[in-house]
Amino acid sequence: MNGSVQKAIEEITNRTPNFPEEPFQIISENPDLAIPYLNAAIDRAVSEGEDLDENYQLHFYAIFLLGKFQERESFPRIMKLVSLPRDVLDGMIGDAVTSGLQDILYNTYNGDKELLKASIKNKNLDDYVRSAMLKVVGQLYLDGEFGKEELQELIREIVYNEEEIGDYIYTELIYTMCGCHFVEMLPEIRRLFEDGRIDGFAFEGYAECVDMMFRYNKEAFCRSPIHAADMLRSWSMFEQPEQNELSPKEMEKLFHKAVAQYNKPEKKVKIGRNDPCPCGSGKKYKKCCMNKPQPPVNLVESEQEKKKWLEYYPASAEERQEGRVYLEDFYDRESIEIDKLIYLAMKHRAIPIWQREADEAVEYRKKVYLSEAFWKFIEKAEKEEIKTFQEYDEKYTIHYPCEEWMQVLRSLLKNDDKELFDSVTACCKKMQGS
Repeated sequence: MNGSVQKAIEEITNRTPNFPEEPFQIISENPDLAIPYLNAAIDRAVSEGEDLDENYQLHFYAIFLLGKFQERESFPRIMKLVSLPRDVLDGMIGDAVTSGLQDILYNTYNGDKELLKASIKNKNLDDYVRSAMLKVVGQLYLDGEFGKEELQELIREIVYNEEEIGDYIYTELIYTMCGCHFVEMLPEIRRLFEDGRIDGFAFEGYAECVDMMFRYNKEAFCRSPIHAADMLRSWSMFEQPEQNELSPKEMEKLFHKAVAQYNKPEKKVKIGRNDPCPCGSGKKYKKCCMNKPQPPVNLVESEQEKKKWLEYYPASAEERQEGRVYLEDFYDRESIEIDKLIYLAMKHRAIPIWQREADEAVEYRKKVYLSEAFWKFIEKAEKEEIKTFQEYDEKYTIHYPCEEWMQVLRSLLKNDDKELFDSVTACCKKMQGS
């Protein structure tokens, strides 16, 4: 059997045009015999560095196979390999840095926290490598193998470090904080945005990160176990079987199907006379709001439409699940009510180009929601004796800071509602301290 493993190792030692299915199968079935060869391949790559033969491929396959075998003793070797200079590493493992490295490191992790933390803080390492390591510590935290205070201290050390680092690291820090549900670190996330350290293509803005913080349907940071052959088989480095492309007619059919699905009318919920009033009073609808004139905020969109655009808003704590955090754990009911109005106005709505609303309709909707939020804000600020925007933001703001949404409201009111415009302007001057 050792001879067949040796032969399989030889067959994957150098680059091949096709994925080596049979050698991978033999090696996968004989991990104990293969591991010494795989470790030696990594040692060779680290030792030779930029002088490594460009056709040599065994070290590349080795990191995936060792991850598959969950070979913990190989972790320091793999860490040495991925700590090589960026240009050298790119020539050695290429896209593996962004496609699977976190899974490899996670499945070979040997418990050496200090090595991981030191490497994450090492600015000489490739940004994508450091990001993969952040995913590993995030997953270890979720597994209960990495302390909360320890991970938060690591994150804060990077956030408050004045040294210039790549945008990608900051992006991954946010994913880590949100994926670990570190609500108490929202100020760190806000700081990253205020300092301009976040790539505009990564997130819509701070508000999106708040939604992510309370979301629990995301994938884990790392996968375990991993299947090396399945991960590599479809890579562009190997010749792929030809695939039949869709004809223009088939493409058009799919397009129209997608449009029809998007435009599918929503089922309207009819409120019966004797049903509980949706305002939450506890009275029957006929005895409460059925014949009352509706305020603009209730007419600008249906409840179904509001629910649709609040899809990504943090879930309510009405049906709690153990181990999860909710907005209600940090903010009172009034704060959340105000925030939802602001969210409905300010949150970007991804609407297909063929469904675009007229600018006037968008502005009217924003004005209605923000005007209602403004009066509720005034009421709460007076009740809580809040004197400044900063004080309100620190205690009650969730998605959008006061000055941001009030400036939007002022711009919408400037040539429309002078009385409300003056009220908002006076509020801004007062709470800005000017």
